[in-house]
Amino acid sequence: MYRNWSKAFRQGNAVYKLNMLGTAAVRALDDRFVALVGLDVRTVRVLRLIGDNPGIGFAEIATYGALERSLASRLIQSLVRGGHVERHNDPQDARRFGLYITETGSTARARADLLSEVGLKLLFQDFDAAEVAAFSSMMDRLAEWIDSDEFERSAASQLDEAARRAETL
Repeated sequence: MYRNWSKAFRQGNAVYKLNMLGTAAVRALDDRFVALVGLDVRTVRVLRLIGDNPGIGFAEIATYGALERSLASRLIQSLVRGGHVERHNDPQDARRFGLYITETGSTARARADLLSEVGLKLLFQDFDAAEVAAFSSMMDRLAEWIDSDEFERSAASQLDEAARRAETL
């Protein structure tokens, strides 16, 4: 298990802390996912996207999964080679294909969902339901804000200004 990362946790800002929490949570479960499901956590995330969105394409997976295009491509190839998903040509556009979960993929997903449910209970076992709901709500709000046009505009202008100030240091 990935240990001792929390010693530096309190020294970071909120973005650093979110990244550390996500990394630590995934690392704590990743070996179990591979052992039980045969897929790592990131690959399961792509499998879930395909299962929840039959016919989804490569570009949507990269976007919805917040994955680099090359990583999304490798994960999709792994799922296709493993028989977890199939590609079907789009009847309206022969250049495009849709991805569909197979029976093997559905079984793997069911195992992953069970493991995730147990992992989430473990992760939040020291929190009451109201705290978990508040945390989840804050993450939803933060995701909406980061995904907004206003955030993009504000980030561009504020970070450009910070870069100009940093050049004078």
